[in-house]
Amino acid sequence: MAKPFISVLMAAAAFALAPTAMAEGDIAAVAVKRYFLKEVNARCHLLDAPAARALAAGYVQARNSVLRAGHDMSALSPWLAKARSAAAAAPCDAPEVTAEAELARGGFRRFLAQTSLDLPTGRTAWTGTRAHGSEARWRLVQYQNAPGIDAALGLYGAVDRYSFAVMASFKDGARPYSARLLVRDTSRVAVGLINPAAYDVSRDAPMGLSEAGALSFMARATRTTQAHLAPHVKVNSAGFSLTGKYVGDQSPVEAVRFDFPSRAFPAIGMLDPREDIVVVFECDDGPRYVRFEVGDFVTGLTWINLPSGWQI
Repeated sequence: MAKPFISVLMAAAAFALAPTAMAEGDIAAVAVKRYFLKEVNARCHLLDAPAARALAAGYVQARNSVLRAGHDMSALSPWLAKARSAAAAAPCDAPEVTAEAELARGGFRRFLAQTSLDLPTGRTAWTGTRAHGSEARWRLVQYQNAPGIDAALGLYGAVDRYSFAVMASFKDGARPYSARLLVRDTSRVAVGLINPAAYDVSRDAPMGLSEAGALSFMARATRTTQAHLAPHVKVNSAGFSLTGKYVGDQSPVEAVRFDFPSRAFPAIGMLDPREDIVVVFECDDGPRYVRFEVGDFVTGLTWINLPSGWQI
């Protein structure tokens, strides 16, 4: 009879072959295997702290892929429970365990060596950079470019010293005087709404948003700044993109900036990757609401906070 920890690794690897498997069984297998090793490492300390953080972020990213594929946690949870039980029974020095740990170390080194990171979801994306670490620039950012607004939310500053900021330029010239970040309070509202509406600024609260069921993070005082509010597009010397479209000037533009407290990070990490967090800009003529998708924010945040390669 196979040992429990070997059984769960084999089950995870063969996930796609199960008669009742999810269509994206290989993604689920990755999530289960990463969860298994994460649980083993919590007990056996096979990985150093940075590699363990990267492994946890990798599990969250794989779990998010399963959810975006249209499945919910009720389908994945039984496999995670088996992985947790197997991890509790696994000898720390078992060859199968040490082999998985070595694979994780290799994955961590590759993850650490990346100078840029793209985390697309089909609806939008988080993008990150660790290049030119001392410069003030977007380190992890999601852009929202719509008829009514150009906006960006993310980590702005040096790679080791940044603020959690939102910057915006309203097409009608509106100048907000304050801003709040609303995040679903998972202790009050168990399930988040996946809002299919196109991203844009709205004068009405987004569908499903409940102030009573949300955590509110007030921004610090406003300021005007120059920043990029749209993704950089690669162009030729004449300013045309690879698709033949004229791009024009990509210089920073004037934007209003607000900084949110980093204590919002754990609250965002509790959410379904497909749901939104909402920035409420308070203007003289009333509030303006802008949605940003949660996506793989946790993975990007972990990557930004990993030590530089020369510090390992």
